[in-house]
Amino acid sequence: MTRARLAFTLLILRENLRGIITTSLVVGVCILAIGALIARRSSPIVDVERVPGTVVNVLNASPNPEGAVGDGFRYLYGIRLEENNLLVFVYGDPSAPRAIGSQVLIERQRRVNDTETYRLLRE
Repeated sequence: MTRARLAFTLLILRENLRGIITTSLVVGVCILAIGALIARRSSPIVDVERVPGTVVNVLNASPNPEGAVGDGFRYLYGIRLEENNLLVFVYGDPSAPRAIGSQVLIERQRRVNDTETYRLLRE
């Protein structure tokens, strides 16, 4: 009986080996891609710099615009930097909204892996 079960298991395994390997490779690549994104965002900050800019765009970036009152309401600002005319997007605090055309200070954070993140400073 044990030999029959082993033979049956090996037969099924041999028939499905290609699918098992393909599925394992796809799952492994997805896990590596997610891990790379997490590692990129968790890189330590090595330099912080204050940069002036002008608000050129404001978007409601709530997860659910219909039920946003008191639950995750925030703004996404498009800010044009004065130093190089680069447009960056920064989340802002809803308790201190900024008008389009207003001058703001943002904090540029340079990380070990050469990425830059921005944070809107509360004035």
